[in-house]
Amino acid sequence: MRWSEKDLFEVELLEPLPDEPIARRPRLPGEVTPLPGEALASWLLRYAEPFGIAPEDLLLRTSEAELAGHGDWSRRPHPALIERLAQATGVDPMSIADMTLWSCDEASDDMRDRFSCLRFQAARHVNRQQRRMAVCPLCLAEDETPYVRRDWTLGWATICPDHATVLTGDCPECGCKLRLPALSSRDYFAPDRCPRCAFRLGTASPRAAHAAVIEMHRQFGQARSSGAFALPGQGPIPWPVAMALFDVLLGAVWIDTRPVMRRRLFARIEGDFGRGALGNDLTGSYEGLMILAWILDGWPDRVRTAIAIVQGPRPRRQLERWCDLDDGIRQTLLDLLLAIWPDQQHPDDRAWWRAWIENLPETGEQLRARAAIDRFPHRRARLLALADVRDGMPVELAAEAAGVMPRTLYIWLKRGAKGDLESALDRQRGALNQAQAIEIAQWIADAPTNQPRWRSNRVKNEVLRRYGLEISLDVASRLLRKHGPWVRRRISAPQRRATYAPVAE
Repeated sequence: MRWSEKDLFEVELLEPLPDEPIARRPRLPGEVTPLPGEALASWLLRYAEPFGIAPEDLLLRTSEAELAGHGDWSRRPHPALIERLAQATGVDPMSIADMTLWSCDEASDDMRDRFSCLRFQAARHVNRQQRRMAVCPLCLAEDETPYVRRDWTLGWATICPDHATVLTGDCPECGCKLRLPALSSRDYFAPDRCPRCAFRLGTASPRAAHAAVIEMHRQFGQARSSGAFALPGQGPIPWPVAMALFDVLLGAVWIDTRPVMRRRLFARIEGDFGRGALGNDLTGSYEGLMILAWILDGWPDRVRTAIAIVQGPRPRRQLERWCDLDDGIRQTLLDLLLAIWPDQQHPDDRAWWRAWIENLPETGEQLRARAAIDRFPHRRARLLALADVRDGMPVELAAEAAGVMPRTLYIWLKRGAKGDLESALDRQRGALNQAQAIEIAQWIADAPTNQPRWRSNRVKNEVLRRYGLEISLDVASRLLRKHGPWVRRRISAPQRRATYAPVAE
């Protein structure tokens, strides 16, 4: 139905009587037919646009507004809201329900960019994130009446299956994040325009999607409809379990891994899928879906390969990161992962160093007090980490608090158990230990000041003569600058001298 801007409407919204039958409640003077695959929010915004009233104010009464709450209720509305919308608009309730998402697993569909890097490394506001959307420029260009598809609002949706292109979530002109207007908004609804710069999104150049991502997107759509995902070599697993598995696999890539290791994994994926398959931005949801496609294409061997490349922890440690998992889903994932990657067999004398740390003469408070007065930064960091373990904190958490890998803290503990506390605080092999560094520092500080300033070669040769250790000239120069008795000369900017230029007569 089309209205002209010159048409006038007289609309009076009355609160029905409590005992008035629903069938006798007045219907709005208009009809807007839902378009194929349209999202409920898009249809409601188009419906309320000619009236100049927000959809919530136009279609809901006071009693139904309480059921709507403050969130984005159009994604999974209450059955009473669907009944109210059907009565007010004259649209079949089943047609309205088809424009919404199912309520089996809300977390798997609501969050936008579910497979992106930011999903695993930062927390964002839930309400604004739910309203995020991505659009297909080719679909908008073909629409006589532009509208938002329901499948575009899914959190894991990254491609358009009709055109095999990557969905656009940002304005190509100004970079604004695309969002559906709130259902309490009275702004003009134009899904084919950027809300900031009014760029016509239908004219944007689309990006072709990779064949592996297209196939993975198709499998996700079938699994969401049937409620089960066909895992290669394992058979069907429930859709909520599959989404939790995908979170664990991508978390192993993005959480607590070094960028250089992730680049190695991306190079391996591009070696199998083709050069440039991941594009320039490696942190998007489309790239996350491609990582999943690569892992599942060679399941289960590529699971072990991916975790080995990024040097991630074992499956049992991976699941400990997801504290909000249901106990049944957690156990199912653990059985699934341990079947393809058993736990590492540890020797019988595992944690033999724990007796040393628990029987240290110094308590945790004493170790922290010692760290507060120590002059070397690396010793302060190690003392604080050992103090946390001494107080009973798990090694993984103590390493995270210290900003080091758990493997590094285990090395410090084993060195201390084999030697003493000073062995755990010393630098790695081949460098000066604490006693040697203090002796060299004192030797430099006692240098005569009435003689020319020492050079780095002298310090380097003295360390080699005393301890048989090779240090770089850069280390020797830092020792001289830090402990030398010579007064540092301040180098000022060159002064400009006035010059005489004869004036021409």
